[in-house]
Amino acid sequence: MHVSSKSRYALTALVELDLRTGGEPRPVRVADLASERELPEQFLEQLFATLRRAGLLRSHRGAGGGFTFARRPDQVSVLDVVTALDGPLGVAACTEGECDLEDFCGAAAVWRQASVAFEGVLAATSVADLAERERQLRAGQPMYQI
Repeated sequence: MHVSSKSRYALTALVELDLRTGGEPRPVRVADLASERELPEQFLEQLFATLRRAGLLRSHRGAGGGFTFARRPDQVSVLDVVTALDGPLGVAACTEGECDLEDFCGAAAVWRQASVAFEGVLAATSVADLAERERQLRAGQPMYQI
């Protein structure tokens, strides 16, 4: 269960995009997002280009250009972002046909269950959820999770 720095950086920038726009389709420049979150601008441009090709973002040219969400932030899951940038998730090399001993391994079922649970959490969490958590943390409100 590895989430790359590409995905972590992209999610950080997407949360900032949502915080700045409130989910409205107002373009924000990558340079502004990178500056606010202290992320490498060129790297973020590459990540956003990939997310645009995956259909998660839209790019807008010109003086008022930048990026907007292609769907509402509450409809973009963390799993959408991670899979677009890192590919399909896997917990260990011994799962899903990657290991010759899979049929005889007692741990294989556990790794598959862990993978399903991990994907479930990422799929159930949206960019808007992350942005709301940040709003609450910035406001000093306690976070309650069930």
